[in-house]
Amino acid sequence: MGAHCSPRLGLGPTKTVLVTGASGYLGMFVVDALVKANTVKYGCSTKTSEKRYNVVAATGSVNPKEAVPEGAIGVQIDGTSYESIKAVLAKHKPTVIVNCMALTNPGACMDKPDLAEALNACKSLVSAIKDTIPGALLIQVSTDMVYSGNIKPGDLHTNKYPTKPLNKYGMTKKMAEDNIMATLKHFVILRSSAIVGPKPPRASCKKSGTFLQMTINELKKEGKSPFFKEEKRSFVYVRDCVANISFFVDKYFYHYNTKYEGQSKQERVYCMGGKVSLSRDKFAEAVADALELSKNAIDAMERKECKYKWAHKYASPKDISMDSSRLFALRGRDNLSVDEMIADMKSRGELEVEASLL
Repeated sequence: MGAHCSPRLGLGPTKTVLVTGASGYLGMFVVDALVKANTVKYGCSTKTSEKRYNVVAATGSVNPKEAVPEGAIGVQIDGTSYESIKAVLAKHKPTVIVNCMALTNPGACMDKPDLAEALNACKSLVSAIKDTIPGALLIQVSTDMVYSGNIKPGDLHTNKYPTKPLNKYGMTKKMAEDNIMATLKHFVILRSSAIVGPKPPRASCKKSGTFLQMTINELKKEGKSPFFKEEKRSFVYVRDCVANISFFVDKYFYHYNTKYEGQSKQERVYCMGGKVSLSRDKFAEAVADALELSKNAIDAMERKECKYKWAHKYASPKDISMDSSRLFALRGRDNLSVDEMIADMKSRGELEVEASLL
């Protein structure tokens, strides 16, 4: 006889999950994971008849037909418009909103401060949720750039560590956190470190890669490239981000009465980084070791020593290493280290990637 196969039980009622920023890097991976989760096993066959999620994928300027996979409902919204967001919420009535939409490039936030505040501070989104579906859960993807980076060597930032953003991106994301905590009953805030992973699933993504692809490109070039030795990050794997988000999509309401209802609002803020923190030059060395590339191109320096103008366009925090152990304890496993991320991507054949990012 073949291996024993049993039906999957206890899926519970189907949730409608709205993912904003669905044409962005993280948003694409989140949407794909939720769609994939709708494939469930019955006996030894695979079917999609009983869905775990109704997935609504919201894009901004990108046509949903170019960004949204089969199995998800594509919609287009203006993330700065209360009326646009409210119309989508009223029509689809999501149980959970995963907010991945943001202007994430700190330089772009500096160039377009009004847009950065309108989109990143989430005033329209939060107001629309409050007025339309106040019982829904908002999972907000925030950033480690809410911290100043001025910590003692060896220390780690936690959810309770004082915030003092240095640039417009960090400031607007902190505004969103404050607005969410002051307004909504159901929320989880995930302060993400720099996200790395394979190239995006679809070409319509505005971001052609991550710091990983940029690093690989620089390692392959002749000559030297600057990697800032004072800037430490808890680089986090995109698939770990998706797993963390999926955990709250599935478990938040199930555990609300016993866990979250009695928590302070600050306790629903989680640091989301990898289990190891590295400076940018050490990250480059780890990539070179894992992919057997030369380290000759790595020019370790401080940002203030860099001759290129792009390095001085905005203030960048130095050490924003984070303690993500609260999140690890909830999920029952750690996020991956850089070496483990690269090993996983190699096993999937994903690292033949060329991207150009600044």
